[in-house]
Amino acid sequence: MFSFKKKEMNTTAAKQFWKWFVENEQWIIDNIHTNGMDVVWAVDARIKPVFPYFKKELEFELGYNNGVGEFFFFHFGNRKLISDAQKLKELMPESLRRNWMFLAEK
Repeated sequence: MFSFKKKEMNTTAAKQFWKWFVENEQWIIDNIHTNGMDVVWAVDARIKPVFPYFKKELEFELGYNNGVGEFFFFHFGNRKLISDAQKLKELMPESLRRNWMFLAEK
């Protein structure tokens, strides 16, 4: 018997990702410039489950300057990642939207 996995974003994992991000926002801001790789690995571990169908490495960049954060998510032109990145952006809590921009890039 064959089992086909749906290529769907895990919405529960997306909500958990943003919850984690809110809870760790200050740590992210404090470490983004001095311990950037620690931040990248922590974010990576929590964002991968959002896109279970994407088997390659996810790529993103974070920046925070003058009270404004930027989260660049790279979709590589993949239609499914483009669509799901938009859904992830829409799930971003209002408390983060005040200081962070989520940008999907090729």
